[in-house]
Amino acid sequence: MKRSNAIRPVFWLATMFAIVFLVRAESGDRRTSPHTMSAPLAPIQIVDQDGRPAVSGVPSATSTIVDVTVAPGGSFTFNPSTVNISVGDTVRWTWAGSGHSVTSGPPCVADSQYCSPNDMNCASGILSNSGTVYTHTFSQAGAYSYFCAAHCAFGMTGAVNVSGGCTPSGWSAGPTMPTMLVRAVGVWFPTDGNFYTMGGRTADTAGSDFQHVLRYSPVSNTWTQMGVTLPDNTMNNMACGVLAVAGTPYIYCVGGSAAGQTTATARVFFYNPATDTATTLTGADNWPGNAAGTILPGGFAVTNDKLYILGGFNINVASTNQIWQFDPNGAVGSKWLQRVNTPEGIMYAPTCAINGIIYVGGASDYSGGTVIDTTNSFSFNPTSNTTGAITAIPRATGETRALTFNGRMLVIGGGRVTPNPSTEVDAYDPVSNSWAVNSPVPMFTTARRNFPTDTDGTTRIWLGGGYASDGVTPLNSMEIFCAAAGASPTPTPTATTTATATATPTATHTPVVTPTATATPTATHTPVITPTATATPTATHTPVVTPTATATSTATATTTVPPSPTPTATACTGRCSPTPRPRFTPRPRP
Repeated sequence: MKRSNAIRPVFWLATMFAIVFLVRAESGDRRTSPHTMSAPLAPIQIVDQDGRPAVSGVPSATSTIVDVTVAPGGSFTFNPSTVNISVGDTVRWTWAGSGHSVTSGPPCVADSQYCSPNDMNCASGILSNSGTVYTHTFSQAGAYSYFCAAHCAFGMTGAVNVSGGCTPSGWSAGPTMPTMLVRAVGVWFPTDGNFYTMGGRTADTAGSDFQHVLRYSPVSNTWTQMGVTLPDNTMNNMACGVLAVAGTPYIYCVGGSAAGQTTATARVFFYNPATDTATTLTGADNWPGNAAGTILPGGFAVTNDKLYILGGFNINVASTNQIWQFDPNGAVGSKWLQRVNTPEGIMYAPTCAINGIIYVGGASDYSGGTVIDTTNSFSFNPTSNTTGAITAIPRATGETRALTFNGRMLVIGGGRVTPNPSTEVDAYDPVSNSWAVNSPVPMFTTARRNFPTDTDGTTRIWLGGGYASDGVTPLNSMEIFCAAAGASPTPTPTATTTATATATPTATHTPVVTPTATATPTATHTPVITPTATATPTATHTPVVTPTATATSTATATTTVPPSPTPTATACTGRCSPTPRPRFTPRPRP
């Protein structure tokens, strides 16, 4: 019995040893089987119709977040290097290594559309360390390249392909604006893809000035009143545009008036959508075109990171004909440069820039104590400082904007003289020097004038507010144009002619208000990036209004003006195009 009890532990130990041995042997057999020795299957890669890898198959436009790793495993790469998403999707970059950036633009050239860590100072190429997370939501279709500022030369680049776009095609009603709004400026801000309205007023009564910014988001299709309060109440009839300082874009605004007043400001301020803040420049950088304190900006356009103001309205007196260039990167007190005069006085003028040339199609004028519409049309070449003749717009209009859309100038509605205000869209092609009516963009729905509007340049146009067809009632309705089928190609200029150098600017249609340069410019008063100007008018605003221009801008006779047909310099006496004489209306509200 004792012997039996002693044998049992030995038996159990032997049994356990045998079981372990058999399990290990079976495991070893599995590892050496032909099936398990084969190479692991490669991950399935989904591509689009162009053969480009798609991160998650066919992306949706429901605010999908797509992840990209920056410098995985210490490499100089983005993984994946190319992502395909839809409008409204967000890309989220996460740093696995230190000393890298996400900087938008073609390889090694920042374009300031987006950048880590916060879409500011893109040109600086700010580097971030491991653990950093940066996101950007893409609100319009297109191909967006980016790179690492420190390692672009090593091939550390990426691309985001954004498909889809707006629907439905054509014009459709947008959401109602938070308030009635007239005489505001519409600005599309490429960095975040949103449409902003700057200032304006809610009615024509004193005290109705709107010192706020409205933001329309194409992604959420909603309006938001921003928290900022703009610097003053002179928010009507400003000139605004997107300009970059050291690679960071802002919305700059110049001039303006208040409801019920016949005076105007010359101040300049800029708004930063990223921080929702506004900053006023010093008085040394006030707009010299309003030295008298009664002039509103005329047409305005941005090209080559400079804002140009063409003409103006000396309130209840006359239109003006000066052209002024504003350089946001110029030294304090040296940001403005006077250019050649316009062929005739223009105000509330539809103006835009195409391939570096500024075009005017229609404009208001002041005659017989009232504002009237005209067909004044011409071009201005900032490089050669010359104006040129173009075919006149088919209808008289004014008090509206012109937009650059797929290489054409679109003049959007506007006008106050019957049958205006209008819903007509006139398109000027600088290549053929011809106009088309309601093509390729058709007329919109509600006639209006003095309304904020802008475009992303290829796909969408936004407009809202303004005065209704009776020319009196403020609106808060919105309309959106969508080119759902995709953008048409930008025309390639084929007509090239040589510009003729112009003489020293002479005021021809400014009976009251051309500033005189009365002080000798200091050594620091040379505008940045304007090497052709040998002297510039001082930014000190004197009430003297003798029409003497002391800044002679020298144009090189061989400078080529690609898009402008027959760009010979013109200096008309009287009117260069017929001006309709309407029925008299009450004294205009500036």
